[in-house]
Amino acid sequence: MKWSWKIGSLMGIPVRVHSTFVLLLILIYFAGISLIGIGGFQGVLFVVLIFASVVFHELSHAMVARYYGINVLDITLLPIGGVARMPNPPSVPKQEILISIAGPLASLSLAFILWLLAELFGTNDGGFFKSGSILMQLAAVNIVLAIFNLLPAFPMDGGRVLRGILALYLKPYTATKIAVGVGQVFAILLFFWGLLAMNLFMVLIALFVYLGAEAEERQMGIMVSLGGADAKSAMITDVSVLSPRNSAGDAAEKFTRGFQSDFPVVDDRRLVGLVTKEILLETIHKKSPDELISSIMIRDFPTALEDTPLIEILEKMENSGIRAVPIMRTGELKGLITIEQVGRYNMLCSGYACEFMNPTAEVNRQTT
Repeated sequence: MKWSWKIGSLMGIPVRVHSTFVLLLILIYFAGISLIGIGGFQGVLFVVLIFASVVFHELSHAMVARYYGINVLDITLLPIGGVARMPNPPSVPKQEILISIAGPLASLSLAFILWLLAELFGTNDGGFFKSGSILMQLAAVNIVLAIFNLLPAFPMDGGRVLRGILALYLKPYTATKIAVGVGQVFAILLFFWGLLAMNLFMVLIALFVYLGAEAEERQMGIMVSLGGADAKSAMITDVSVLSPRNSAGDAAEKFTRGFQSDFPVVDDRRLVGLVTKEILLETIHKKSPDELISSIMIRDFPTALEDTPLIEILEKMENSGIRAVPIMRTGELKGLITIEQVGRYNMLCSGYACEFMNPTAEVNRQTT
C-alpha cells in the first residue's frame, strides 16, 4: 500500500504502518484529552496498545487464509483500523465466512483473556494506567472491535460474512452487489447520524464504509470479467523488444513512436531483462539517453506461461511491484501482459466473462 512502511513481520507476514497513522498519534498526543479522555504520552501508549489488538485481529484473518492456501501480502495499520491484504478474495464461500469470522472471534477471545488478567491484577485505584484499569479498558475496546466488525457492511468482516452466506446460493457477483448495497445503506444512515450527533469520527467511518463497499464491488467486477481468462487471451503478441546493447535513447524512440511502455530485453532469443516505463523515464530525465540498456534493465522480474490465469498474473504484479510480465513458451518470449492491458481486457469484459475471447470456448461452441 502506498505511503506506508514496514515495521516488522509476524508469522512471516509483513506488518506495515500507513503514514496517516503517525498523524493520528500526533493528534492523540496534543488533543487526546478531548477525543478519548487521555492525552500526551499516556494517550499515545493507549492507542498503540489498541492497535496491537488490531494486529492480533488481522493476524487471525491471515492465519485462516493461509490455512486455505490463500496468500496474504501484508497487514497494514490505518488510523481507522487495520487490513490484511489478499490479492484475491476466497473463491469458496465457506472459506470466506471462516476467514472473515476469525477476526471478531479473536477479538472476543482477547477481550476475555484481558478481563481475566484484570481480575487477577485487581481494579486498582489511583489512575487509568494502573494494570487492572488499563486491561479492563483494552478488553472493552476488543469487544467493541468485534461487534463493530460484525456489522453487515463492507469492508468490515460482517459484510464479507454476509457475502459468503449469499454466495452459497447466488453467483459471487450478485452476492457482492447485494452485500455492497446493504453496506452502503448502513454507511448513509451512519453518516447522517454522525451529522446529527456532531460526531466527526462517525462521519469519517461512514465515508470509509461507503467507499470501501464501492471498491469491493469494483474489485469483484474485475474478478468476474477476468474469470477463467489466461495470459493468451489478453497478452500483446506483437512485442517490441530491446537488446542489452541498445541505449536508453533507443528505448525512448520506441516509447514515443508506439503504444508499448515496457520493453523486454532479449539477447540471442533469450529473455535477459526488462525495462519498465518508470526506469526509462528516470534514466532519460536524471541520467543520460546514452545509458546502455544492460546497465538499467531489471534482471529479477516475474514471468508467466500462456496458460497462466490473469488473476495469478495480477498477483505477480502486486507482489513484485512490477506492472509488466513477459509471457513465455518453452523458454522463448511469446507476449507481454501489462497492467494497462489487463485494464483494457477488464473494460471490454466488465461484469461478465468474455468467452468469445477464449479460443477453447469457441471450439467447444462449434463442436456442440
